[in-house]
Amino acid sequence: MSQRTGSFSIDEYRPMKVIIIGSGFSGITAGIRFRQRVPNLDLVIYDKNEGIGGTWFTNKYPCLLHGLTILYRFRAASFQYQLSFEYKVMFYAPGSEILSYMQGIVDKYKLEPYIKLEHEVVHARWNEPSGKWHVRIRRPMMLPNGEIKYEEFEDTADMLFSGTGALSRWNWPDIKGLKDYQGTLVHGAHWDVDADTWKEGWQDKTVAVIGVGSSAIQMVPSLQPRVAKLLNYVRGKAWLTPSWAGDKMADLLNRDPELQNFTFTEDEIKAFKDPEYYRQFRHELESELNSIHLNSLRGSPMQLGAKKAFKESMIQRLAKKPWIADHLIPEFGVGCRRLTPGPGYLEALCEDNVEFITQHIKRFTKDGIETIDGDVQNVDVIICATGYDTTFRSPFPIIGRNNTDLRDKWSPHPETYLSICVDEFPNYFFSLGPNSGVGSGSLLAVIEQEVDYAVEATLKLQRERLKSIEVKREAVEDFDKCIENYFPTTVYSERCRSWYKMGKEEGRIVGLWPGSCLHALRALKHPRWEDYNYERIDKMKNRFYWLGDGSTYNEKHMTGDRAWYLNDVDFPPGTNPMCSRSAPHTCGSPPEKHAVVAHFRWYIRTDGDVADSVPFSLGSFSIDEYRPMKVIIIGTGFSGITAGIRFRQRVPNLDMVIYEKNEGIGGTWFANRYPGLACDIPAHCYQLTFEPKTDWSAFYAPGSEILSYLEGVVDKYKLKPYIKLQHELVHAQWDEPTGRWHVRIKRPVSLPNGEINSEEFEDSADMLFSGTGGLSRWNWPDIEGIKDYQGTLLHSAHWDVDEETWKEGWKDKTVAVIGVGSSAIQIVPALQPRVAKVLNYVRGKTWLSPPFAADKMADLLKRDPGSQNFKFTEDDHKAFEDPEYYKQFRHDLESELNSVHLSTLRGTPMQLGAKKAFKESMIQRLAKKPWIADHLVPEFGVACRRLTPGPGYLEALCEDNVDFITQHIKRFTRDGIETVDGEFQKVDVIVCATGYDTTFLSPFPIIGRNHKDLRDKWSPHPETYLSICVDEFPNYFFSLGPNSGVGSGSLLAVIEQEVDYAVEATLKLQRERLKSIEVKREAVDDYDEYIESVYSEKCRSWYKMGKEEGRVILSGSCLHALRALKHPRWEDYNYERIDKVKNRLYWLGDGSTYNEKHMTGDRK
Repeated sequence: MSQRTGSFSIDEYRPMKVIIIGSGFSGITAGIRFRQRVPNLDLVIYDKNEGIGGTWFTNKYPCLLHGLTILYRFRAASFQYQLSFEYKVMFYAPGSEILSYMQGIVDKYKLEPYIKLEHEVVHARWNEPSGKWHVRIRRPMMLPNGEIKYEEFEDTADMLFSGTGALSRWNWPDIKGLKDYQGTLVHGAHWDVDADTWKEGWQDKTVAVIGVGSSAIQMVPSLQPRVAKLLNYVRGKAWLTPSWAGDKMADLLNRDPELQNFTFTEDEIKAFKDPEYYRQFRHELESELNSIHLNSLRGSPMQLGAKKAFKESMIQRLAKKPWIADHLIPEFGVGCRRLTPGPGYLEALCEDNVEFITQHIKRFTKDGIETIDGDVQNVDVIICATGYDTTFRSPFPIIGRNNTDLRDKWSPHPETYLSICVDEFPNYFFSLGPNSGVGSGSLLAVIEQEVDYAVEATLKLQRERLKSIEVKREAVEDFDKCIENYFPTTVYSERCRSWYKMGKEEGRIVGLWPGSCLHALRALKHPRWEDYNYERIDKMKNRFYWLGDGSTYNEKHMTGDRAWYLNDVDFPPGTNPMCSRSAPHTCGSPPEKHAVVAHFRWYIRTDGDVADSVPFSLGSFSIDEYRPMKVIIIGTGFSGITAGIRFRQRVPNLDMVIYEKNEGIGGTWFANRYPGLACDIPAHCYQLTFEPKTDWSAFYAPGSEILSYLEGVVDKYKLKPYIKLQHELVHAQWDEPTGRWHVRIKRPVSLPNGEINSEEFEDSADMLFSGTGGLSRWNWPDIEGIKDYQGTLLHSAHWDVDEETWKEGWKDKTVAVIGVGSSAIQIVPALQPRVAKVLNYVRGKTWLSPPFAADKMADLLKRDPGSQNFKFTEDDHKAFEDPEYYKQFRHDLESELNSVHLSTLRGTPMQLGAKKAFKESMIQRLAKKPWIADHLVPEFGVACRRLTPGPGYLEALCEDNVDFITQHIKRFTRDGIETVDGEFQKVDVIVCATGYDTTFLSPFPIIGRNHKDLRDKWSPHPETYLSICVDEFPNYFFSLGPNSGVGSGSLLAVIEQEVDYAVEATLKLQRERLKSIEVKREAVDDYDEYIESVYSEKCRSWYKMGKEEGRVILSGSCLHALRALKHPRWEDYNYERIDKVKNRLYWLGDGSTYNEKHMTGDRK
């Protein structure tokens, strides 16, 4: 390979070291996901505490409960990671139970070896030369005399992930005399009193609880019946809500909704063991929790209704001491400070042994508390249920680029990018950082999404051989503007003391995401890689150096799985015929649930640069209020049909049309109908991954059967209404002002007199996708006298002779077949027994391979491996009906097909061995006419031109009625062919099995930016980006374009991946309200520099546009292409926005999702 390409496989992933800080929910989730998804991983999780659990380990105060229904879940794997209710006994699970649950997760996923307890991170610094984080850790060490000493050591990592959260550090409240108090002083976050003591030993004690946050609200009702007297010192006011989702829980379980808390019964726990029942139960609950986002908006009906209802509820529950309501019920909106249900709290305040004290504390005395009105209360125990560091500033230095300390950078308040990272701190991501909390909904869902994002960033580092990934400063600033513009519309910015504002009544909100939980999930789902800067570890300028040597590791070393793309197929919903009968819910990967929007605000298109003068304000739309997208697809071959399925499956609010110039669908399989037409790839490897066919008639399926398969796919996926046959594109032009493609289409029209004329009309689209392929246009060969010939002249790509004629009517005919490509190799053995004589005019040489994967097929079916072709039996078809058997059978076949890439590399043992074996096989099969081998067996490497098995071709050449003619054709005469040696052959039929336009130049103008015609741009040869798009042609993607063919492996797998890429680009256009997406010229140049392979040997091939030497239009193996195209590098594109707003995150909208904003559809 060239020095411009690496000597490694594309998936020869370098080792990655990841350090995770903390073992709460964030750290545990990260430990699971990093191990699950990142190969070649070295992982360590450092936790300063003596046990795992984070806040659920450190907090052990009386009646510690989770404020929400316990529903910790992994969205990607449904029931694999489901909560086990055998160990959950209450609606609001106690802290000990949550901790036990977390410990069970650690055990189940075998995380303990990776967790280092009592290991406190005390310093972290980014090292520029090495591109690693250097981290200092303090741990205890036992001395020989039994004493404990602390030592420090250093560790390093490629990626540093912090999962410590916002409330991981507690403080004593700033109250005068704190150190003077001589009674029992306890903090809610550092409870060091055992349960027996507070449950039994405080019966004669006076206990003061300071605070009215969630901790105090849980402690008071727990302590009230167990102490002599309880004083609750409350500085502020708070809303006490009904139980979260309590009515929904009661409805689902047919329970009394008035219960403030309840345990699950044995029958309920038993019912939860049914996966389908539990899945629906959980879905209903979380949907309910995600239905109150509107409550956070000032003046909304839900906010006003909640305020009225909560006030009435609190007054009713405080009826025994009504004066408390005046001091506890707030004026600020519901949700301004963290909402807490607090079952039993208001009832406890009404008990005789409880005093509710609203006077501010002046100081602690030696034996009690004095308030500012001079009142002194002697107390035995003071519990500080308040006091946390909510600044998000780390307790230890985190030093990034330019010696920047994160504590200084985040003063006076923190600024981040999407709450997960910050500029100047490369390779550093966090969960539950600034502005990542949610006012309603599942915080754990956000944690999972944040972890997923960090894992994706790590995989990108590893996959693309990057030294660093660092968010751009301007991206941080754009998110900051979103925050500043969002919160004034919410109750969170009202005057109330809250940790959301770093413990202040007013000021910057740092604790909450600027939107709902569901909004955060949408925003974080698809990383915008263009918002980052990168450094590469290799001293190479080319951004595609990471593509390596064109191979994948398994095919290079002939090990492991070489058909992995069949393992996780995205079956359109409800269409998987291979699904497990025992688990029907797994029988289709449902698309992402999008809002179905009946009415849309149309968007403003821009006519030029975004105006800096327009001040930023939030969009008035939901993040998933997706604008209409029009997509035009050209062609109905495999590419167009696949695109039609995937665009419909994945793109919401879609208007789609597929234009096809032919009279039927099928592309090349409709246009080609020549004798012997068949696929030269095993039939079970020549089908869509998501649409398996178990009843193929033969190993190499005939063309008519493949066409029937495609027609069946069109019918099954209801594509016919979208397909316009006999509609030929004749012109396409990018329109700059509207950001749309304007295309002209020609179609036939019937005149009143019955004649057929044609007319043209115009259509337009946001996205243009071409699925026409590289061999969609045939040409007559450039031979003198071709118009003089008066016999039957045919082209293999335009066969207009019916089957009966060539099968029965040519018995006395002499037929000339020109060519030795795949078409000729199939035509010759088909015609040989049905005509008087066949003349095969062959200009070049070619390798005839054994049938692809034939030995593997024979082995799997216990058949004769010497058979050149065979039909499948009834027993074979019956066996294929078993989903597991067929899945393995297909997997083994495709794995075999993907095992020959090394034969394309010059000088490899596989290439040399194939050359020797193929030569011996061809000589043996030509034994009756051995001289043919001298003219047919090549000197160039196997696969320099397209390999063809051609069962029966060599045997047909040896028949008496076949002449193999190697002299070049001079001209066609009136009734035959004359060669350059003067020899003349009279022939009745000439079949031109050669002559295609392999330049990839379109037959019609495609006009991009600056009036650039793609035909001119691609002269003398085409240049693309990853074979799917080209600069100056925005919103235009294609399948089977230049350099997208493969020398071995499944071409259909590549088609599917190219379609997926185009769909992802369309979704990005729609999701982020983009006018255009256009690849950068320098990215095209880098890919162009990368291209080089064995196909550059001297041989005439369509790989080189029909020339012996020149530009090659293939690169790398099939599996290599799948890896390269799997993860779009959005940083390689330029973008224009449709809105006249400079902020790149304007598409985040108003902080809501459509369904929760309109209280419709799925909210889970």
